[in-house]
Amino acid sequence: MSGDLRREFGRKAFHMLSLVYWGVYARLGWPRAAQVLAAWLAVVLVVEVARLKVPAVERALVDFFDGMMRETERRHFSGIVHTTAGCLAAMLIARGDARIVGAAIGQLAFGDAAAALIGKAFGSVKILGGRKSLEGSLACLCAAYAVAYACGVGARAALGSAAIASLVELLPTTGFFNDNLWLPTASAATLRLMLGK
Repeated sequence: MSGDLRREFGRKAFHMLSLVYWGVYARLGWPRAAQVLAAWLAVVLVVEVARLKVPAVERALVDFFDGMMRETERRHFSGIVHTTAGCLAAMLIARGDARIVGAAIGQLAFGDAAAALIGKAFGSVKILGGRKSLEGSLACLCAAYAVAYACGVGARAALGSAAIASLVELLPTTGFFNDNLWLPTASAATLRLMLGK
């Protein structure tokens, strides 16, 4: 396994911690889980602002997470802010529909991981002139569909939300656009529209 793929595997394993938010929702339900996640987001924001403003805090966190932080995250909020905000947005959009919450957070965890790992390992057809690949996008589509379907939204809604999730994942990540925020948000919004609730 190449160093680049090994590093990405570590990042995506850490990324799976977003499933904890799904677990919090399953345990506490609506609206309590959203309240807890909003409080956690406030804590995360305080830590991230400290990291960006205080060099000693930044060094400690970068050392602790040992290579998981991308260079773009060194100057902007890291993925945990976007992931937490995206999962909270999905809960707010779902308004108590556990299927939507599970599908949106599951698509973030598994769809994004599938895209990155398959793309890095097997991606040869680059699309949109960037670093992302057709193989990674198809892996994201398949994983996102499987998760949404398993959550009970039905085949049509699962495919619609998986297509949106794959499209969002395909867009380049910048300091101001992060798929960890927009993937679960767009997925939940798509499911809300398609399920007609």
